[in-house]
Amino acid sequence: MTAITKKLLITILMATTLTVAFAQNNDSGTPPPPQSWEDAKKQFKSEKVAYITSGMGLTVEEAQKFWPLYNKYDAIFDSIGEARRVNYSRKECMKNYDKMTDAKAGDIIAKSFEYDTQELETRRRYHEELSQIFSQRKILLYYHLEHEFRRQKLSDNKPAGNSFGKSFKNN
Repeated sequence: MTAITKKLLITILMATTLTVAFAQNNDSGTPPPPQSWEDAKKQFKSEKVAYITSGMGLTVEEAQKFWPLYNKYDAIFDSIGEARRVNYSRKECMKNYDKMTDAKAGDIIAKSFEYDTQELETRRRYHEELSQIFSQRKILLYYHLEHEFRRQKLSDNKPAGNSFGKSFKNN
């Protein structure tokens, strides 16, 4: 078995294990709420991997190429998001809004645009690399699955058994 195949199997096994672990119900019939931001993030990611895997119908060869690329760019997007959170907190900005100068507000807005630009440039690179694996139709399906997963998670009409975002509060 090649190293890529082993990594693919380990990734799928981890995603399945996490999905099963988070899907177990407590006495109230709902999954246990995440205990920390990291737990919530892991739950979200494992559910997303399962959703994409199910929806894309990847061949073994496609999966061996896709998941390492997905993990690479997921880490990049996470680091951009973390930098944004560290350097720009809407909550802190609004808490200090009355004391904030126009210059400070302009700096915050400019920094936000920088993060947006980094994300867009990263998406373009990701798309170029995805184009080496999939047809444009399959990439469109992947983008659709990503969007639909997020939409389902953020909507109030979440499927039964989903507690992400309802029970966890990041204070």
